[in-house]
Amino acid sequence: MAKKLEFWGILCTVVYLLVIAATVAFKFDSFVKLELNALGDFLAGAFGPIAFLWLVLGFLQQGRELKLSTDALQLQAQELKNSVEQQSIMASAAIKQIEAAQRAFTIQQAEAERAISADFGATIGYKTGGRRPNTAINKFYLENSGNSADQVIVTFDPPFDQLSKVEIGMIKSGGKWESELIFDTSRAGSIGELLIEYEGVDGKSRCEYFTYLISEEHWVIFKKRRAA
Repeated sequence: MAKKLEFWGILCTVVYLLVIAATVAFKFDSFVKLELNALGDFLAGAFGPIAFLWLVLGFLQQGRELKLSTDALQLQAQELKNSVEQQSIMASAAIKQIEAAQRAFTIQQAEAERAISADFGATIGYKTGGRRPNTAINKFYLENSGNSADQVIVTFDPPFDQLSKVEIGMIKSGGKWESELIFDTSRAGSIGELLIEYEGVDGKSRCEYFTYLISEEHWVIFKKRRAA
């Protein structure tokens, strides 16, 4: 489009100059006799249309170039938008991969921890009346279904008659420790805590927590809370 404007501008300029030249040639005697002021007015009038023509052509060309620049900027903006969307998709996929890797790592850590940790269960075997009035006895079993545990310490809070804090030593995998829980029947409905501290096969100290409830029927019911 710019070349077309230049072509028409040059063509019109050449034709116009030829017309001016022909006019001057036919009236050359009068042209030569023109005073300087009149000659300046003639030249200004003669070349004014050409200047105006090129001014209009330049304005049109500038407008077209501005439109092309605007289209190019819009195209760049669209490409940038597409690039941002692609980067967002890639970032989202990367985040999902990282989250999946973190979950897998967490699961592996948990499995590794379970593999080297003990897993205690607290149960009651039977219930009898106590040797003193208004007392009850529950047969207590502490079983380890996980890995071996050393330096096991059992703490009841509040304590039972003969059990408060007991250093058991080692309970191997599949091993069991037995004892009796003797308590006043007036403690029915009360709640306490059982803390089991031990050293794992990796030499690290760990512990497990149980909550216990003395029922109205004088059974001691244990519920594991967490391991740490």
